[in-house]
Parts: sequence; C-alpha cells; structure tokens
Amino acid sequence: MQPLDFASLCSLLKKWRQRKALITFHSVGDRDGVASAIALSHCFENAVVATPDFITGNSKRMLSEASYAGSILPEFPGDVEIAIVTDANRLDILGAFGERLKTFSGSVLFLDHHALPEGADEVPNSFIFNDEGYNSASSITYEVLKAMGIQTGRSISILLLNGIIADSANLQNANALTFRQIADLFEASGLTYADVSEYFHEASSATHRQRLMQDLFSSKLEVISKYLLVYGEASSHANTAAEKMLELGADASVFWVIREKEVSISARLRQSLDRRLGIHLGRIMEDAAKHIDGTGGGHPCAAGAYGPSKEKAKDAYAYVINMLRKKLAA
Repeated sequence: MQPLDFASLCSLLKKWRQRKALITFHSVGDRDGVASAIALSHCFENAVVATPDFITGNSKRMLSEASYAGSILPEFPGDVEIAIVTDANRLDILGAFGERLKTFSGSVLFLDHHALPEGADEVPNSFIFNDEGYNSASSITYEVLKAMGIQTGRSISILLLNGIIADSANLQNANALTFRQIADLFEASGLTYADVSEYFHEASSATHRQRLMQDLFSSKLEVISKYLLVYGEASSHANTAAEKMLELGADASVFWVIREKEVSISARLRQSLDRRLGIHLGRIMEDAAKHIDGTGGGHPCAAGAYGPSKEKAKDAYAYVINMLRKKLAA
C-alpha cells in the first residue's frame, strides 16, 4: 500500500473523479462505514456504493432518515475502474469483497482512522490514507468534501453526523475537530443532538427495548483486575446488547444469539484498551468463528463472528470470553 497524506488524498480523488468507482466498507456495515461511503460517492461523476454482506439496523434507519434507503448495492459490479474502501484498512474484514479485491485490476484506496496492524494484507496498485487523528471515517470524509469544494446539504449532513457521533462513542472520544465538524453539520442539517438520538429511540419499539433490558439484566458480570467484563445470551440482537453494555460502564462485553440456522456473536471493547492491553477483537473473532464453521472479524474494539454450527456455539463464545479474561488480567 502506498501511504498518502491529506493533500495527496484529495489530489488522487480529483484525478479519479471521472472514473467509475465502487465505494464500500467493512463487513456488517455500521453507521460510520455506510455514511462515509455514500458521502464520498459525491466526489465522483459515476460511483456506486455496495456492501460485502449486510448493514446494521441503525444504518438502515439512518439511510431512511437521510432519504437514501435502497441506495446500496448487494454485489461488486464488474465494470468499475477503481475501488475505495472506507472505515477499514485490511482485506480480512471485507467479507466476500476481500477476495474480490485481491484480483481486482484497477486501483484501490483505503480510507481509515484505525491503527494499521502489522502484516496487513497488501493489494496490488493500492493506496491508503490512515490517520488516527480523526475519530471516524465520516470525519475524514467531511474534510475531503470541504477541501474539494463539495457542498454538504441536509441529507449528506445527516449521514456524516450519524457516522461521527456513532464512532465517537456518543462523543466520549471526541476531540476538538469532532466538535467543530458536528457544529457545522448540525447547522447544515437543521437537526439537534436530541433529534439524532430521538429518531433512533422512536425506531426501536417498546417490546424491542423490553427484550434488550431483559438481556442486560440476565447477563453475567466479572471484575477482572480493574476492568468490568459483561457477557450473556441475547434474545435478538447481540451487537445492540454489547454496545449498550459499554454505554452503561462495561470495559468489555460479549453477547451471542443462537438462531435456527446461525450463531451470531458480538463483542465490544472500551476505546483505548485495545492499544493499552494489546486486544484486537477482530482477530479474536476470526479464531472464534472457526469453532462454528463460519466467518469473523472486525475492528480492535468492535467485532463479530457468524456461523451455522449452533451445536458448537458454547465453544465459540467461551473462547472469546476466556481470551478477554486473559487480556484484561494481564
């Protein structure tokens, strides 16, 4: 991968502006990945946004609110000349698209805000802008749009607000740039912070919230060294339960759902503990997925595993819990 500074990133995007582009994001696209991809597509005269598998429920609600519902393709188009990956810097978290990019003949750009791991997959003729000074891919994208003179109207502002707020853990790891950006985006969108929070609250039915609270109340809690680990079985959405526990004060959380045809496991980690304790949830989930004959991966602080072998579910989630116990105790 050829590293780029911000000026070189903008120069490259301007150079590519008339080429047909695919813009995508990591597996199980969250609000930051989805928002940054769609916003970045406005840098091109001909661009499509596609998902390697599916996007989260919150991402779908965000797209509906911003009038972009149905705008994401489910496959890798065969006629694109360039590919851009947002909110990811490795192939192993791109699902089916990761394999496709290994043989892609065009240029590939990775745009991300996470630390680049050792031994990251290399793609021929690829570039990377990777800067941890930004709290989200949406934050980078907003600066790119401004530098290229592209106006962010109400819809794009709603998307970028969602991406920035979501990946800042509801502003807990925000920096000065974060607050400057969201001030501009609130003004452009006509929304307030309460508006963004409220439409997600309204989209979640009282019954759904009841089930979520029951999942949280029945979970197990362990204090390991000075850290709180929470884990348990969820009734419907493991990722929602895992995220909510972090909001309530957990340092690490693991939840799983055993459905008729699939096991789904989600884990979350408090920001900064990945670097402090050497924890990479994405890699842990890659190994956990082998127990259930499925796939897994993700970011250092947010990852998931999925597989069809539900009879082996306990082996998979126990592996994740035990790995976190060891890391938190170190």
